[in-house]
Amino acid sequence: MALTGRPMAPIPEPNSWKGRLAAALREGRAACGLTRSRVADRVGTSVATIQRAESGHDLPTLQMAHAIAVVCRLDGERIESLWRKASQRGRKQHLTRARSLPQIVSTAELGLALRRVWEMNGCPSAREMERRAKTRIREFGPLSRSTAWRIRERDQPVMSRKQLFAYLVACEVPEARFRLWAETWHRVRQAENRRDTPGDARQWALQAAEAEQRLREAGLVPEERFRGSRVPWTVRCRRRTCRQISRIRYADFIAGAGGCRVCAGHAT
Repeated sequence: MALTGRPMAPIPEPNSWKGRLAAALREGRAACGLTRSRVADRVGTSVATIQRAESGHDLPTLQMAHAIAVVCRLDGERIESLWRKASQRGRKQHLTRARSLPQIVSTAELGLALRRVWEMNGCPSAREMERRAKTRIREFGPLSRSTAWRIRERDQPVMSRKQLFAYLVACEVPEARFRLWAETWHRVRQAENRRDTPGDARQWALQAAEAEQRLREAGLVPEERFRGSRVPWTVRCRRRTCRQISRIRYADFIAGAGGCRVCAGHAT
C-alpha cells in the first residue's frame, strides 16, 4: 500500500542506536500501511511528534515509543531496548550501581534502584516527572516535583504502594514490571518492621561491624556509631597529611563513592 504524506529525510546516523530506533518506527508504520497522521490519531498526539520520533534527530520519550509500537504492532521489548541504548549514548556520568529487584532487602538498596531507574529514563526533570504522574493521578494520586526530587536523591523513602507506582509512571517504567517493584517494596517494608526483634538486632550489629570494617579498609575511621545506610555518618580520614572530618552516607559509599572526599578534592 502506498502511503500518502510528505516523505521524510534520510536518517542522519542510521547505524547509531537513535537511528536504529527511528528506522524501526518507520518500518513498523510502513509495514502496517499507516500514514503518520493515522498513527498520530491512534496514539493521541500530533503528526509533528510522530515525525520527530521517526526523524533520527530527536529521541522520543519511552512512553511515546511504546505507544507507537502498540499501534504499529511492533515488538515492545525490542523498541524499549533500542530506546534505552539510545538514551545512554554519550552520557558522561555512570549509572548508579544497584541490586536487581529480587535481591533488594533494605530501604537504602531500594533507593539506589529507584535512582538508577530515573537515570535509565534519561534523568527527567522533577517538573517533567510531576507532569507524567498526573496522567495516572486518579489511580495513584499526585507526585509533586519536590517529592519526586527527594525520592530520586534518596532523601525520602517511598511511603506507599501508590506513591511507588506514581514514581514509576514518572520514570516511564513499563506497567508489566509494576508487580515486581511492589513485591520488592513490601519485602523491604516488612524487613524494616522486623528490625526490633532479637534476630534482626543481631543482624543489625553484624551490618554495623561490616560497615565499620569496610570504612577502615578505605582509609576512614567512624567518629560515631553506625545508624543506617542512608543516615549521614561522621568519619575521619586516617591519612596523617589529612585527618579531616567529613560526612558520608554508607549507601553512597558502597555504590562506589568511597574514600576521603577531602583527599579526593585535593587530587583534582
